[in-house]
Amino acid sequence: VVFDRALKDKLKVGLAIDNGGWSMDPYIPLVQTLFDYARSQFKELKTVFFHNTIYATVWADPARCRKPLRIDELGRADPATRLVLVGDASMAPYELMAQDGSIYAEERSGRPSIDCLRFLAQTFPRSAWLNPKPAHMWPYTRSVAAIREIFPMYELTIDGLEQAVTHLMKP
Repeated sequence: VVFDRALKDKLKVGLAIDNGGWSMDPYIPLVQTLFDYARSQFKELKTVFFHNTIYATVWADPARCRKPLRIDELGRADPATRLVLVGDASMAPYELMAQDGSIYAEERSGRPSIDCLRFLAQTFPRSAWLNPKPAHMWPYTRSVAAIREIFPMYELTIDGLEQAVTHLMKP
């Protein structure tokens, strides 16, 4: 994927990466490559981390323990910011739908994750979800279907990246 130099200097990008759990383990090298490339491509890149899905807090540190960031604060970013979420979107349905569905007590805010994801999609109309799992596997996971109703989802492949960039650059 090649970006126009003029766009590189103007684009503000938020990158939210699912970096926890065994289901993402096979994709670590691929996501690391994306992360390294993204850091070098954009003038302003803010990277945050989450596990499975986003609740009221994301983390500025990959260990997800020292630098919490409320999504309300994240939502104060320039609305022209492109938000890219990276994760397999695979989890138990309660993690997405239930109030306090997080498996971590410190992430329980009284809001279901699905509401937090809708908030981010409304706040950042130029957003996309990159899924490292092949698209032919998506119909077998309820949480993938629910997230696809909120964010346009693309495969984390060269073709998928090109499609996502085309979507993110629409006026």
